[in-house]
Amino acid sequence: MSLLSISDDGAVRTVTLTHQERRNALGEALLAQLLPAVEDAQCRALILRAEPGVSTWSAGHDVDDLPTDGSDPLAWTSPVEHLVRAVRAAPFPVIAAVEGGAWGAACNLAFACDIIVATRDAQFAITPAKLGVPYHSEGVAQFLAAVSAPVARAMFFTAEPLRADSPQLADTVQVVVGTSEELTAESERLARRIASLAPLSIRAIKAEINALTDARPLTADAFEQLTALRRRAWTSRDYAEGLAAFHERRAAEFTGE
Repeated sequence: MSLLSISDDGAVRTVTLTHQERRNALGEALLAQLLPAVEDAQCRALILRAEPGVSTWSAGHDVDDLPTDGSDPLAWTSPVEHLVRAVRAAPFPVIAAVEGGAWGAACNLAFACDIIVATRDAQFAITPAKLGVPYHSEGVAQFLAAVSAPVARAMFFTAEPLRADSPQLADTVQVVVGTSEELTAESERLARRIASLAPLSIRAIKAEINALTDARPLTADAFEQLTALRRRAWTSRDYAEGLAAFHERRAAEFTGE
């Protein structure tokens, strides 16, 4: 049974969560479909959303999948963490189009996306303290890359939701809209805008932002990988096309080469 739908429109992929029976809980079945939808995408921008009009974007980590033998569900082998890493490692920006509630791990997933567009009454809550789950350093670091330390503390320590239009999330939710229709239109507009720009440049910049906001120190190998991405962009046809278009006062046509 398909628990999501995928739409490819030119250079933009839209992945829509459709498992409303479980409020799009990030269980093994949904993650088994969602992970390749992100990792195998051949696009310049990806929109991650739920069906229009939902009350819950995602209920977070499926409680039925949590271990009862004392093992750490947030270890490296966690499917949810694989998905969060895939979103961050994707060579294209990922836009979270959020309406309804993004609870627990779904809040972490939304915050890991590059841009968040949300309806005004969308809510975000991180809830491990309600279940007695100790969170992991990488997840906390991702939060600190999305919100200030005081906001992260309040969200983790109280498990209380924040609305998308709250002052605490003013720098986290980049675009706040009023309706589901506006959410679709604005997320698609942003995705098309991103897709019109130089993908090699965006890929290198995204990798640099991630490296500088990771919990892990920047290793020599990671620095070399960043240097290679930057070198590829500098020497690309897209770079020459961007300069030519600027001087010729026309729109650039980027090919990713």
